[in-house]
Amino acid sequence: MLYRTLALAALLGSGAAAIHAQSTPSFEMYGLNSWSVAPSVPIVRGDFHNAGKLDVVYAGNSQSQTVLTMLTGNGNGTFQPPQTVATPSTFTNDLVAADINGDGNLDLVDITDNGLEVFYGNGNGTFQPGIEYATTATALSVTTGNFFNDGYTDVAVGDKDGNVEMFKNVDGKSLVLTSTVQIANSTDTVQNQVRAGNLDGNGESDLGVLVQVGDDPGEVYAVWNQGNGTFNPVKLASYPSPLWLNVGNANGSGIDSIVASYYCDPSVPLGTSQTATCTGIDIFYGQGDQTLLRRTVVTDQPDLASNSPVWPVDVNGDGIIDLVSAGYHQQIDGYAGLMVWLGNANGTFQQTPQYYFSDTDNAGAIVPGDWNRDGMMGFVMPWGAGTEVWINGDNRAACATYTISPSVTVCQPVDQTYSPSPVTVQANSYDTDTVTQMQEYVDGTLKYSEPVTSFNTTFPVSDGTHLFVTKGWDASGRDFVADRTITVYSGTPYPACPAAVGTANICLPSGTSSSSPVHILANGATDVIPSAAQLYIDGTLVVNNTTGATSYVDTTQTLSAGTHDLVFKMWDGSGNVYQATKTITVN
Repeated sequence: MLYRTLALAALLGSGAAAIHAQSTPSFEMYGLNSWSVAPSVPIVRGDFHNAGKLDVVYAGNSQSQTVLTMLTGNGNGTFQPPQTVATPSTFTNDLVAADINGDGNLDLVDITDNGLEVFYGNGNGTFQPGIEYATTATALSVTTGNFFNDGYTDVAVGDKDGNVEMFKNVDGKSLVLTSTVQIANSTDTVQNQVRAGNLDGNGESDLGVLVQVGDDPGEVYAVWNQGNGTFNPVKLASYPSPLWLNVGNANGSGIDSIVASYYCDPSVPLGTSQTATCTGIDIFYGQGDQTLLRRTVVTDQPDLASNSPVWPVDVNGDGIIDLVSAGYHQQIDGYAGLMVWLGNANGTFQQTPQYYFSDTDNAGAIVPGDWNRDGMMGFVMPWGAGTEVWINGDNRAACATYTISPSVTVCQPVDQTYSPSPVTVQANSYDTDTVTQMQEYVDGTLKYSEPVTSFNTTFPVSDGTHLFVTKGWDASGRDFVADRTITVYSGTPYPACPAAVGTANICLPSGTSSSSPVHILANGATDVIPSAAQLYIDGTLVVNNTTGATSYVDTTQTLSAGTHDLVFKMWDGSGNVYQATKTITVN
């Protein structure tokens, strides 16, 4: 077995200094104001066309909240206009994308007040009519995973009675309710969020659950998969005013963690009903052997959005996991957008988030994705004011090393991103004992094994999705891992353009000469909301992007031979203008 316990007892307190220099992320931002939806939480990503490009599906459109809407990805960070792809029986409470019938096409699993509904994907962006499965009580949330260890994707539903209903996938042909895990045992449950992950490092799916009954404090549980079709819920914590729960890789290891966000007040004991006055984030790190280590990693923050969970994601490509959510800043005119807490090498997080504002309305649920297939993670957020897109324009940060003993830090590739072949794997190891070996497995096959403490090696692989597992060994015989799931495609990553806050940058053409037509890519960054991005060529305005929170210009222009002056300007909501210039010679 590749997965072994990652000891996290060496995590330092939240006030400890960062071990490596931070690299502030940079995004290309644009808003699609005509692509607005009624306030809606459920949003998922996936390659629903089997085209090697990420699409987005969310619940609702500008007229109705009882449809599922798709934004088809173009693979360059842009999307085609929205299309209705499915019509659930009523309002969607939650949504997940997974291959239920094992045909290689992503399906949509939808939760409504009427129960569980599966829309089987055809692999071309269309879906078959929904097949409904009754739930014992009103369904509130849904997740999928390897719950019965039989090779099929199963479904877990959090219901209004405070239970988790386990639907076993029978040969990829139907879902059968086989058991119910009692959590709260109350018909007055107002929240029952369920998310699946490999919390124990054994390859089987466990559950993180957030349950709240009436006005009582919310409770977070780990539901451990016992491996024989039974499940054991264990209470982890209580919160007076819980927000959201998510499950993901929060420390770059081979074991998932539970991430809980909540309104809090350090002076208010947990379990009381007093009003909360701050926002916090706790992480329950998977340790193996059905053990979780709780850390309060962020506290006393401006409000997170009540519609968005916190995502553990490596935003700047340094190998250290960061935290990202949607939120709004009450001290800056209520601006809303992304909040990014950069991670430190010792497992802590910066306490002041980086803000990337998109509007003054509010913030909805976000979903991460490598929208332009350059190996870096961006975000999409549908909301009432429009669909907001953040394309990661960051120059990859220097490779860092977790100072958690023992650990492997994988700087490249970033998990759940795209890459052409060959795939570069850059990894460092850290151990208070002597590291004796590092290995790389691709889809379970050993491809690299050397007596090193770090390596930077490429691996040729075919197109499609692959599992890369990086493993270290030390002199005591311990092994420790980090894993990445990567989609390999034939093609060239679409470029993005970084810009530091308060500046503008012309990234393409990269030099001072070019053939015609000329690909021009420029971006600017502001700490308020972008309002326009403009391109002038020889004094003439040729591009004027004023739709949504647009910070960049990406255009191809046919220019005559000779010298031309390029001027890029980005305006923000405070009237500031940031400018970059370049003179090029067209051959």
